[in-house]
Amino acid sequence: MITIDDQLLVTDLINAIVIDYTQEIVLKKLLMAFSFESRGKAQFVGDLIQNVSYYGMDTKPPEIELELSAYLWSFFTALKKEERTALYFWVLNQKYLLYLDEFECDNETPSENEFDRKFDRELAFKIYEPNHNGLIQDTIHELKNFLINFATELDLSLIDEHTSEEILEEIDNYCM
Repeated sequence: MITIDDQLLVTDLINAIVIDYTQEIVLKKLLMAFSFESRGKAQFVGDLIQNVSYYGMDTKPPEIELELSAYLWSFFTALKKEERTALYFWVLNQKYLLYLDEFECDNETPSENEFDRKFDRELAFKIYEPNHNGLIQDTIHELKNFLINFATELDLSLIDEHTSEEILEEIDNYCM
């Protein structure tokens, strides 16, 4: 941990490393589990990805929405603490501008340094206390959007011997 005067410092390089880890390891793990189901020693394209792909961005039946939410929650809670923290960094990067817009500073016109310091503390608080500030819900929501976007990139109207290869190619594209 890099600290100066008891303040955690996350440099651009550290942030980039964590985001790369998230994409190459955590999100890839999510996409693999979402895409394939194991039956015995064989792997098959999962029903959930097929349903999400079928409906795409359109409104999904409540049972599919519920299944997707339950799946994500199960995946999320099974992650190691380090993997969840990496996802929090990913979400902060995804929603940075939204958090910036929502951030309210107490002073009328704080200096740029003062504003940056307070905003940085707000983001650090989100990572250290994700239960108390909506970061977990934001993470699940971002993961849900991520899976929906991924599934809509695929044409799963016909499942054949090439479908698994196509899915694996798309996973590699998403996790670069």
